[in-house]
Amino acid sequence: MKVPPSALARKSKNSVVRPLLNEREARPGVLKFRSPPKESQGPRDRTNEIFGDQTSTQAQLMRAEIERVARRPYNILITGETGTGKTLAAREIHRRSARVNKPFMELNCANLPEQLVEAELFGYRKGAFTGADRDHMGLFEEANGGILFLDEIGDIPMTVQTRLLKAIEEKQIKRLGTNHYTFCDVQIIAATSRNLPTMIHNGAFREDLYCRLAVLTMETAPLRARRQDIPPMVALFLREAEEIVDQSNTKPEMYSIEEDALLLLCEVEYPGNIRALRNLIFELTSYVNENNPISIELVQFVLAKLCSKGGTYFSDVSVRQLPFSDQRNSVSPRADSENFDQIALRSFLRSIVRDGDIILPLELCVLRREETFKQWTARAKRCSIEAARQATGGSMRSVADRLGLTRSSLLGHLHRAKRTQSESLFDWKHESDC
Repeated sequence: MKVPPSALARKSKNSVVRPLLNEREARPGVLKFRSPPKESQGPRDRTNEIFGDQTSTQAQLMRAEIERVARRPYNILITGETGTGKTLAAREIHRRSARVNKPFMELNCANLPEQLVEAELFGYRKGAFTGADRDHMGLFEEANGGILFLDEIGDIPMTVQTRLLKAIEEKQIKRLGTNHYTFCDVQIIAATSRNLPTMIHNGAFREDLYCRLAVLTMETAPLRARRQDIPPMVALFLREAEEIVDQSNTKPEMYSIEEDALLLLCEVEYPGNIRALRNLIFELTSYVNENNPISIELVQFVLAKLCSKGGTYFSDVSVRQLPFSDQRNSVSPRADSENFDQIALRSFLRSIVRDGDIILPLELCVLRREETFKQWTARAKRCSIEAARQATGGSMRSVADRLGLTRSSLLGHLHRAKRTQSESLFDWKHESDC
């Protein structure tokens, strides 16, 4: 999917993707992400932001669904792939609900031992089990009057499901090691990336518990279904990375990204969805400093590096012909470490060039073992002429003007380079000089 350039600089109430503000900073194809004034931002503000600038149909539907379920005090089940923002949706529901001023407690149930899940949910009395050296209030009691968010509810052991069912149905819980019940008025928001109906069919999840959790339901869409939302998410994560770095550095950093790099990020497959995109942005910012932009070569380099380490998150990156990149420097998922070094060097060169500069092939940095200085000079001339031809559009006159040569002098350099290297140069057809 190709995102139109207009979408990258879309202006909205909370837009953070804007063109450069003055000519001194301006560079073609580079987008700056301005940070807002330094203010303390809690989880609620951050949650509101990650939904605020998204414009896709799926994002609008998710906002409408959040608004719908937040108006009712019923239990809610949120489904969706991992990393699609189920936790963020739950926090946003709490922010919009009538219980906004009451507690919001969270528990990730994934891979927790049975006893630990019970202890966290219902609490325990001192001496209830080995290591229980004090009384402990469970999350049901702490969330009394508010909302309890149970993430990855499908991973809860069957025995705990039975106790959870009673707590939800009767609104009463009993701490481990006690015999009396405590009333708790708690609204449950549960989330899962697993297929609960299939688990019910296989006997791994209680159907009656499912019915009590799924009074209201909503689903979070995967990132591949709403690529239009990637640019504002990139802006948010760049700003988040900037704020994190500013906490430890006295010198503030401002991150920017080239338009082509952003377009490539919009084409990447993200099985990890929002979480995978956030991690990728943080990885990219670790390579840049001194306010240099994130280039497309750097994005290609990082994606290829991640794939080479056996990652599957970015294995479907499409390699395409983009401005400022050529097929020789494109990176496939199986690119070797030598290619990584080439891209890292090229990314560095792109960060220091000015308008009108031409980047020459990196192979000119090598004087080959069997090569004389005269042969290297001839090769450097040929590569310089080829680079100038690609940069200026290809006519003999434009290349000669760019190199400060006459047309006849340019032809002479080509012929001498060909004799010295004993190899054929590109064939330049006779073109009109007008």
